[in-house]
Amino acid sequence: MAVTDVAEPFEMSLAAISKHLSLLNSAGLISQEKRGRVKWCKLEPDALREASVWMQGFGLMESVDLDAFERFLETQIEEPPTP
Repeated sequence: MAVTDVAEPFEMSLAAISKHLSLLNSAGLISQEKRGRVKWCKLEPDALREASVWMQGFGLMESVDLDAFERFLETQIEEPPTP
């Protein structure tokens, strides 16, 4: 797809979309090629498959309640003695 086609459904600037696509390209999840004035993006299925397997691993973990974890840590931290 052309970058403009990728950007069309999103309420973001073309520059912001380009930054996101650049990051995906750096990660190897997509490839980009410039033909004339148009930059084209192509999904890299093997890399996406690896990323999907990696992300699914997180689904096996229980979600963490960070607020509860913070409260627990506060009960474990010793208060410094006052002079």
